[in-house]
Amino acid sequence: METRIRHFRKLRGWTLQDLAERIGTTAQTVQRLETSNMTVSTDWLERIGEALGVPPISLLAGTERREIALLGALGRDGILHDAGGSAEQPTIEVDIPAERPVAVRLTDPVGPYPAGAVLIGNRLDGAAMLGALGKDALVQIQSGPIVLRRVVRGEGDTFTLVPLEPGGDIRYDEAVDWIARLVMRIDYL
Repeated sequence: METRIRHFRKLRGWTLQDLAERIGTTAQTVQRLETSNMTVSTDWLERIGEALGVPPISLLAGTERREIALLGALGRDGILHDAGGSAEQPTIEVDIPAERPVAVRLTDPVGPYPAGAVLIGNRLDGAAMLGALGKDALVQIQSGPIVLRRVVRGEGDTFTLVPLEPGGDIRYDEAVDWIARLVMRIDYL
């Protein structure tokens, strides 16, 4: 039976060994479960689902189409300026490698990302936000804007947010509500 175990493991940035330790088995067993070289029982699905923080049914293979909330548009400064303004939030629908996807469309190029691109991030909360360290991400600053920045560890529970363009404003030791590590870029031609 084909599974999505590898998909969820990689979303968390875990190695085979990381998952194996969390479910009390070996990396070789996890690899066999991921590649369908071993029967995946209900017990395995429950143990792995609990470790990954997903319902066991989510581990079964199948392409899911997702409707993603379009947060608005980002300008050259990497700050969300146009939050939509309508009562009904616009969405886009695509198959993506994220459990809690959010997206923005760029009005101008920002770092390596061209104008017109849609950037999709996997929204992380709490300790899971550490999985975005060293990565480009959309970041909801507490009592502030959503920004596109490279995420670096700050003091205590804070993060330093580095701009993707030279000369941009570095935001030191920011408290954040969530971080959405970028997982996909859609370019329109």
